[in-house]
Amino acid sequence: MAALLITGLLFTGSAAAQAPDPDSLTIRGMGKAQTIYSIDQLRNEFTLRERVTATPWSGQKTISFRGPLLKDILARTNASGATEFEVQAYNDFMARVTAAEIDTYSPILALEQKCVDEDRSSGLCSADQTYRPLSVDDGGPLYLIWPLQELPEAYVLGRKSIWVWFVVAVQSAQ
Repeated sequence: MAALLITGLLFTGSAAAQAPDPDSLTIRGMGKAQTIYSIDQLRNEFTLRERVTATPWSGQKTISFRGPLLKDILARTNASGATEFEVQAYNDFMARVTAAEIDTYSPILALEQKCVDEDRSSGLCSADQTYRPLSVDDGGPLYLIWPLQELPEAYVLGRKSIWVWFVVAVQSAQ
């Protein structure tokens, strides 16, 4: 029993040591090199794009998200030569997306959501605040957002997995 307990503690300790940082994004290129961006670096070092879209789970309700283009992040980190990528969530969920999908639909790695009246009345946003950081309840702190209205209907039904929330890493699948 004691050996089992010690083994369990050792396993738990090593798993915790390997857990990704939920407040950063790790990009792994086609070699072993990797780049890690904090949320602040993503906000300040890349052009933030606004994407107003519904999601597969919001019905017809559109939400205004803001963040850098995934292709801009990949281009800066020598990962843009890959033809397929794995997008990893904090819970180890992994979605595969192709470079062609990224080029065609220009997904953003959202890190903010536009404030609405409900956010101001609940205290999530101040009266003069335009955007707020994505919370875990919103799919953040980083959420891969696609232009739902531009995706073919059959594609949306079959590829809901590309909407990855709580993103912590993107890596070349080669």
